[in-house]
Order: sequence, then structure tokens, then C-alpha cells
Amino acid sequence: MSYTYPDKDDRLTCQLIEKEFDGEYWAESEARVLEQAREELRAFKEKRNSSGKGIPFSVLDLGCGMGRLFSEESMVADEITAAEPDANRFSAAENEGHRVSQSVNIPITVINGDASSLPQDKKYSAVISSHVLQHITCNMAADMMKKIADLLEPEGILVMTTTYTEGEEDRFFCESWEGESRKSEKIDRERFDGLFGADSVLPVRMFAEDSIVSMAEAEGMELLRMSRYHYQNHHSIAEDEKANLAGEYEGARDAMYIFRRKSSMLIDGNICYHFSFSIFDEETGLRTDDEKELRDSIKKAYPDAVFMDEPKADDEPLFRDLKVGENFLHGGGLPFNCFRILINNYDFKFRLETVSSAGKRSKDFDIRDSAVFMTVFPESDTVQVCICLTVKNGNADDFVYCRQVQGNGAVLQNADGRQLSVREIFNEVSSCLGRKITDVTETYLVEIKRLGKYESVDEVLRKEKKLIYGLMTGDEGWRHVPEELADERLCNLWGSRDFIRLISFGANTVFFNLFDSSDAVNYRADRMDYDHNYYGDMNPYFEMNSNVAGVNHGVLFSAELVMVIKTICNRILRRQADYYTGGQSSKLRAEIRKIKTYRGELITTLNKVENLEIAEIGEMERVLLTSQQIEPIIEKIKYLLELLESELDLLYQTSTNRLINLLTIAGLVLAAIQVLQGIL
Repeated sequence: MSYTYPDKDDRLTCQLIEKEFDGEYWAESEARVLEQAREELRAFKEKRNSSGKGIPFSVLDLGCGMGRLFSEESMVADEITAAEPDANRFSAAENEGHRVSQSVNIPITVINGDASSLPQDKKYSAVISSHVLQHITCNMAADMMKKIADLLEPEGILVMTTTYTEGEEDRFFCESWEGESRKSEKIDRERFDGLFGADSVLPVRMFAEDSIVSMAEAEGMELLRMSRYHYQNHHSIAEDEKANLAGEYEGARDAMYIFRRKSSMLIDGNICYHFSFSIFDEETGLRTDDEKELRDSIKKAYPDAVFMDEPKADDEPLFRDLKVGENFLHGGGLPFNCFRILINNYDFKFRLETVSSAGKRSKDFDIRDSAVFMTVFPESDTVQVCICLTVKNGNADDFVYCRQVQGNGAVLQNADGRQLSVREIFNEVSSCLGRKITDVTETYLVEIKRLGKYESVDEVLRKEKKLIYGLMTGDEGWRHVPEELADERLCNLWGSRDFIRLISFGANTVFFNLFDSSDAVNYRADRMDYDHNYYGDMNPYFEMNSNVAGVNHGVLFSAELVMVIKTICNRILRRQADYYTGGQSSKLRAEIRKIKTYRGELITTLNKVENLEIAEIGEMERVLLTSQQIEPIIEKIKYLLELLESELDLLYQTSTNRLINLLTIAGLVLAAIQVLQGIL
């Protein structure tokens, strides 16, 4: 691109400093923000080197001017590339690059051009852009931010200094000479864009903070640090520091932003925090005729709750998806009776605060949808609560945090402003039943619909074992775990299509459903042809892209089945403890009655499990059962039953022996009486 910077020798900037600022302070203030930038780059370089990449730390100076920052950059960089479109400035930068290169013995390459002149396959560890963005058109600025993101390696750093204005809107100016004096005229955006490339006038855009941050975030970059500087009424950098910490930004002309490019593996996914528990009354249990009481209790606590069997449930996307899935996978109904309730009192956001020397800044996760619903299984005395989130454009650490929200007190922000942990949400919802809650089991299911640019699940499993481990366990140190450990956690797998795979370990499940991959798109196209040929229309199940984790491909329904089984098993094991801590009766008949009651509970439990067709479940359920170690629990229950049978037999035998002894004694007594009668 042929371009001539209109402010030759920076005369307009020099007069601005001379007339409106303390010149010595101006230089010190700029030196301080450059020092802050070096600190950030050094920290990133050390972290990068500790991961063992062994790749040179490369810095790109975009719009380098006459190379004034080369000396600063050489304190961190292993190699420097610079681009400058102005031919005269390029020539000066080339000379400066040669001088600095010889001085510090690192390669410095200077190109006469802009970002489009650079090799597109080269990625840089850091990009520096100093006071460039404010002089180009609005569209060019957005395009430049996009190109910077493309040029940065994953997690690479962008240091950008540019103009700053307080308030929510950008301001536009035309700077020029009026005789020997600098003239600054406020103009509109349209005229500003038209000034680019004009002779003798310098367009200047004063950026509102959110303008820069929004442009960067749109290209997958997140703000790490921000400092305002060059305050009109300041005379020391101590005043800058104090104003930045206090949030007093009036009079600041410039700002430094430090962004990090998020991992190229941006993730879209659905998350389900799943709780299952008993509402089993030890004396009466929950019978089907108690459903009305439960429904009334829920409605009283949550008047806006919607039941799945109500007509208005058809207006709820969650229920529509569940019905489509149930109808296709289970022929119009699940294999176990249940009723579902959507609790409409919850609408979640994430709100995190990052802290730096520039003060606190909030960061929102991109939660596109959230829902809380409850499912009651009356015949098994079991209830389940699901807290669902849909996250877009998250990075690995975002999803690790999402996993931690279930267990370590981290919180979601509800629409009513309350900060709630997942456990607190569960406690609120479950308490509305008005019954004792026991045998609580927690599971975590995350459905990954996009993982960077991966098209193949097999490739993900080969290359991203540690990441999958992190998504599954919520371990923020996932990058540093031994690969053998990750391998161990990925042993329970299921998948019936090229683009899906379920991995389960303990109570944690990651389900890959790469919905927009070429395999998935081709599969749906083939299915459409098949259904049109044989059924006249495509089943809506194959077009569904649910926001509820695991509804696609029936994972949620399988998880529900497994959790019902686990809850029943946990209940009976708890009852075992109650049985043995109840003390032994001194009366044989009472002891037999107690064992018969407990044996009946065990038999009832096993019958319920068999009624849920545990012996004939599919492959996916088998993986989930294996992961949660449920089959050994069932075997333990069967063993307990055998022990009880033996104990009961022994007691019956003892009882029989006592009876025989009594009869024997009675016979001897009768015989003795008869003998005595004969003698007398």
C-alpha cells in the first residue's frame, strides 16, 4: 500500500505536547507504559518458554514509524519484524533496525507495507501497534484488528497504544496547520473516513474504551491490562498511577491496551449440572397418588413453573427438544414414568472480575441460554434437577471454570442479581418439594459442539487428551498433567457416528457432538434423502440442535436412567447402615421380622433395577454404568441379599431347634407323667 503519513516529522504532535502538556512528564508517562508492556511480555515469554516450545519469541511492530521502539522491543524479543507503509519513515526505520540489530545481535526485518504485506503463514508471539489505529478509517481499523488476530499465535500478546476519550462514544477530529499554529476541528465520522490519504491534514479518532475492547473481543482477544496516560493536568507518573487506581480518567489523552489472543480452540458447548436424589419416606415411600401433592408444592414455590404435560409447554424450546428426542428414541415415551417441570425463575450469566494495576475489570462469559428443570420419577422415589448452560466462544479455561462452578463455591449471576453457586441453586429447587432429601448424587455433562477448527473427533482424541481431561475434571492445571494420566481418564468411550464420541470418568462425562463438522453435515444430508424417500419428510430429531446437553443422540436420557439406578442403589446401601446400627433384638421373633423387612427392601430394589432393564441396556448406558462403578454396587446388594438369606435361614434353624428342644422336653415331661401315673 502506498501511503504518506501527513504529519511530517511529527510536527503536529510536538506542538500539541508543547502547548497543552508538560513535555518532561509526557516522556516519563510514555516510558512508564512501555515498561508495563515489557513486564507483560516478559511474563508471557517466561510462561511460553516453560512449556518447552523452543520457538523464538518473535515481535511484530505494525506501523513502526521510524523504528523508535526497536530498542525497547529488543529487550524482550528474539527476533523483530516491522512494517511501515510510509516510504520515508520506512527508510529511517530500516537504518534504525540495522543499528539496533548490530547492537543487541538479534535479527530485525523491516518491510515497506502494512499488515497485508506480511507472510500470512507466519505467526508472532507479540504484536506492537503504537498510535496507528487512530489515523486510519473505521473500516480499516476493524480490518487491522482482524489481521492482528490472524498474525498472533494462540495466547499471543497485542500491545496497543492509541488515543483515549472518556465516555461511551468515539470522537473524530481533523488536525492541520493554520499558519504556524496547530488547528484541531471536531468532525463527524463520515468526514473523518474521507480524510484518509489527504495531504496536509491528520485525521484523529479519539477512542472510547469499549470501542477498542469490542473490536479486539470480536476477533477472539481478551483484555489483560489497560493504563491511561498523558493526562493534561498531570506532571508525574505517580499522578497517572493514582488516577488509574482510583478510576479517575478525565484529562487522559492516550491509553495502552494489552490483549491476549484466546486459544484458537474456541469452544461452543452445552453444560448440564445434574443432581439425583431420593424423596423416599422410610415409612410410606412416595406413591403415585402423591403426585398431586408434589405438583402443588412445586407450583406454590414457583408460580411460573411450567409442567411438560401442560398445553403451554409446547412454547418452551427445552420441552420441544425433550419431546422430539423422547418420541424418536423411545417410541413416544421413556421406559420409566416421570413428569418434568421447567423452573422459569433462573436466567444465568457469568460475571468475573480481573484485577490488574489498572484496576478491576469485569468479564462476561458468553452464555447464550440457561435453564433449570426438574424430573420426578414417582415409581422409583427419585427426583433429578438439571441446571443447563449454553456457552459460546469460550476457551479451555472458561470451560474449566464452568466445571469448578459445581463444586468449589464459584458462582453464577442470576437475572435478579443474586450470586448463586450451583449447589445453592440445587438446594433452592429441591427444597420446594417439602420432603426430606437423601442419597444425593451429582454428575457433570458437557457437550462440545465446536472445538476450534477440528473436524474429526478421532483427531481431537489423538491431539487433545490433556484438554479433554481438563474439560472433564475442571483441573486448571490440565496443561501440565502427564499424558499417561489423561490416557487413564479417557478409557470409557462410546460413539455411534464419526462426529460424536462420549468419554466418561467417574461422575464426569464429555460428549463430543461436532454439529457443524463436514461429517455431521453430510450425515444430515444423507438422512434427509433417506427420510424423504421412505417417510416423505425428515424426522425433526435429525435437524434438532438443542441447547440442553445430551438431548441430541439421547445421552441425557441414558444419563437419567443410570442416575435413577445409582440413586436406588445408594438408598439401599444407606438402609443397610440403618439396619445394622439399629441394634440386635433380644427376641428371636422380632429379629426375624426385622430381617424379613430389610430383605424385602433389597428384593424390591433389585426388582426396580431389573424393571429399568439393566440387563438389556445399550452400549452408551453400559459405559456410564461402568464409569460410575454401579454394577459392583448392584453385585454388593445381591451379596447382601445372600447374607440376609443365610442369616434368616440360621435364625429359622435356631427357631426350629428351639421348637424341637421344647417339643423334646415336652415329650419327656409327658413320658415322665405317664410313668408316674403307672407307678401310682
